[in-house]
Amino acid sequence: MSQSSVPGCLAVALIASFAVPADSAQPAATNTDAPSVRATPQSPLSAVEYEQRKNRIVQFFEQQRAGYRAVATTRTKSGQIIDWILPQSQVADGVIAAPPDDGDDLPPKGQAYRASSLAAKAPGAPDRTAQTEVQLDASMRGPKGTVPVVRFDVEAYLRQVKNLPLDPRQIVSKAPPAPSPASNNRYYVVWHRFADVYGTSGYINIWDTAGPVYGETSIAQTAVIRGTPMQAIEAGKIEHAAFAPASQPVLFTYFRTNDAASGDWVGGYNALVRGWVQVSPTVAPGMSLVGWSSVAGGPQYDLDLEVRLFNGNWWVKAAGQWAGYYPYCIGGGAPPCASGTLFSAAGIRDKADRLDWYGEIYDSSAPASTSTDMGSGAYANAQFGHAAYFRNLTYYWSADSYWWWDSGSLSVTDAACYSGLGPYFHTDPTWRNWFYYGGPGREGAGCL
Repeated sequence: MSQSSVPGCLAVALIASFAVPADSAQPAATNTDAPSVRATPQSPLSAVEYEQRKNRIVQFFEQQRAGYRAVATTRTKSGQIIDWILPQSQVADGVIAAPPDDGDDLPPKGQAYRASSLAAKAPGAPDRTAQTEVQLDASMRGPKGTVPVVRFDVEAYLRQVKNLPLDPRQIVSKAPPAPSPASNNRYYVVWHRFADVYGTSGYINIWDTAGPVYGETSIAQTAVIRGTPMQAIEAGKIEHAAFAPASQPVLFTYFRTNDAASGDWVGGYNALVRGWVQVSPTVAPGMSLVGWSSVAGGPQYDLDLEVRLFNGNWWVKAAGQWAGYYPYCIGGGAPPCASGTLFSAAGIRDKADRLDWYGEIYDSSAPASTSTDMGSGAYANAQFGHAAYFRNLTYYWSADSYWWWDSGSLSVTDAACYSGLGPYFHTDPTWRNWFYYGGPGREGAGCL
């Protein structure tokens, strides 16, 4: 996908703060695994129905924004709108948790790398790791002491998706994993680890994937998972019409407490529903990664990513910063929890029992195949500089100790559409392990 030019950033604009209405109604949680309806030539909406759905979407996001007190607004060079809030306003007791100490999570000294097999040669070094626009340009930041929340760009979404969902909450929901695109419209290339774990870290090779078509989704991510119904935290890169700049690389987080149910303190993306607590002043879910797209045969860019359970909170680190966390208590306060814990003891409150790193495609035309690309759009056998990859994947086997994944195999939904290659292992400290993934979908030979 070619990147278009965008207006320069606007100066910081202070806006009047407002009190949250005492009777402000929050949308009830919904338990649906149906993704939002996508624009297709076969299913147009009538003008009346379109206006009704549009008005519901506008009202939904206005209510969501009213749940926090913005003190400033900026616009980035990629066109994103960022509201700046006081961090303590996000939690019930006004106390923000402290992130992990990066100096305490090193592997035990003296242990040798336990790779079961070694690749003959590690790939070349990536050119740079990705950063956000706000990290790179201080003029886009809000007042000192505030933190960013990326505003859902309703106007951009309405331009991209014409066949709007009946329920606005479907925009912030996500269907749970299943084994085949015929059953739930998703393709995967995934490396699983099944064990009691407390977090994971690694690097995602960033590409500006061609498409996705018709507002479909192309994702590269990790997930920590446990429980039935599923509880999980997911994080990585997403390309989708719902996130501005539309269908271009964006950092995302997602949580679920009850499979695909969505709503405040129930589940959803980024800060579009209550649950995420923003801490970093420069890295936030929803921020654009559009300036860090790798080039076939040219520069390669990675995003560092970590999800870790620390002092009861699930923290997410990206672009070198602890961006924020999903708190132990509903409402964000410290225990004892007045409204209960965000995650359950049978879920991921105290640990996870499955880790995934994977590429994923949502396909609205399944069981027919889609043209939406995964990764770079190249099959995995194109390898470094052409196919997308994950590298240096670790797992926390205790609360404060990690190790590199050194076993297991890839699971691929349909290799004719999207393939995987690896995993590979090496003693190179920047390439302890890695795997390639991706593909063109319908354009691939044999992808029907």
